[in-house]
Amino acid sequence: MGIIISDISKRYGAVVAISRASMSVEKGEIRAILGGNGSGKSTLAKIIGGIISKDSGKIAFNDREINFTSPKNAKKNRVIITSQELSLFTNLTVEENICICDIPVKTGTFINKNGISEKAGKVLEIMNLTDLLGKKVSELHPNQQYMVELAKAIVQNPKLLIIDEITSALYRQDVEIVDKILKNLKSQGCIILFISHRMEELYNICDSVTIMRNGETIGTYPMQEKSEDELLSLMVGTSMVSYHGEGKSHIKPTTKDIFIHVPKIPIQSYHTTESLNICKGEIIGVAGLQGHGQSELVKALYGLSGIIYMEIEGKKCAISNPRSAVKHRFAFISGDRERDGVFNERDLKDNVVSVLELVRKQKVSSPKELLDSYNIRYDNTRQIITELSGGNQQKVVVGRWLSTDPKLLLADDPTKGIDIKARTDLHQEFAKLAEQGSAVIIVSSDDDELVSITSMVERSRVIVMYEGHISKILEGDDITRANILAASMPVAKPNKIKERDKVHA
Repeated sequence: MGIIISDISKRYGAVVAISRASMSVEKGEIRAILGGNGSGKSTLAKIIGGIISKDSGKIAFNDREINFTSPKNAKKNRVIITSQELSLFTNLTVEENICICDIPVKTGTFINKNGISEKAGKVLEIMNLTDLLGKKVSELHPNQQYMVELAKAIVQNPKLLIIDEITSALYRQDVEIVDKILKNLKSQGCIILFISHRMEELYNICDSVTIMRNGETIGTYPMQEKSEDELLSLMVGTSMVSYHGEGKSHIKPTTKDIFIHVPKIPIQSYHTTESLNICKGEIIGVAGLQGHGQSELVKALYGLSGIIYMEIEGKKCAISNPRSAVKHRFAFISGDRERDGVFNERDLKDNVVSVLELVRKQKVSSPKELLDSYNIRYDNTRQIITELSGGNQQKVVVGRWLSTDPKLLLADDPTKGIDIKARTDLHQEFAKLAEQGSAVIIVSSDDDELVSITSMVERSRVIVMYEGHISKILEGDDITRANILAASMPVAKPNKIKERDKVHA
């Protein structure tokens, strides 16, 4: 018994979202669904989960044909879908959200608050998140919200669990917990469809992989049978080789290369400050366990934490807010496109030209050329941006900022939800920006991403944050996943960084 998907098709007007997609998954199997942005992965997941309807085809689950008309209908059959578009109520507590689909009640219709806490507490204990009890979802970090989304699914005891990109917002320690949970569900016979663009996760968690391209299912393979490059080639339909910095040389920055000097960067959650020298033409990766000040560092540089003083090319200045940052040719890309990236009710044209026209006061003659230059998949410039896939929405946000020709690009986990090919393209754009003399500071929850992108330019560093301080600075061949991990969890608190580590900070 399992799930058999046969010839599923779905169109939106002239756009073919899925074309005769087919696959079968056995009971107790974790199946990766891998494809580029707009390949149909999320559409297929939403059809199975009852969120949208199919145009044609059949789905059989445990030897019975199903055609769910709503998520509620799917949940009654213990088919649960979690999504990067969170289904949480931010004004409710964590435990209320976890139990919202089946709230414990006392005699009659009275809510059993103790029952809610007990029910939610059990799953949060498994996830090592009992400290979230009593908090409202609005108070949580994005990664914590996605863990609550998963907890909400687990508490419903799924027979078929669909995970659509929720791990893109998670940190290493979160993913390790997710791995254990999914393998426990697998041992109980649960079928898991796992959508992610993080290749390491797919190899560690999944048994098999189905490739999708242009709405079609290209093939299914044992996970360990295909290399990353082979999977990437199947995704895009042509031979591809992922870039890992082969043959890269490394040049250490010197004093004359310093572009920006910031003596005090406030890390508010720890009441600490850090200093940083930023050099022309370099990429600085920012790593660390979740919540140790990485995002706060780049947000502070963008004026989001109040006024900050710095020297830009030897001239003293103050960045008081994002508008003044943009006037100094700073750019900021957030990985949380729902909250900080896209203008949901506006079309593609308005989204991509907003900074150039409204802040920089530059007229854009051809928004279409701008969109096309970043390989965005769309119908016309008057399309509402939310009609695009998540990855294509993020490409619009990236295009909006790169078109301003920034001298300093601040990117806070910008590739969440972007497929491997698109992420490689984005890294190449960042590298090109650095080669032109600009500086790039990129925060990532994926250590492998930082190793990859810093290897693409001659000048690069990875700074590792711990408890609001820079605990380590890695350069050249020292930039490895193992070294980043070790620096993320130092034995002693880094009250003071050794001078030899701060030479280029």
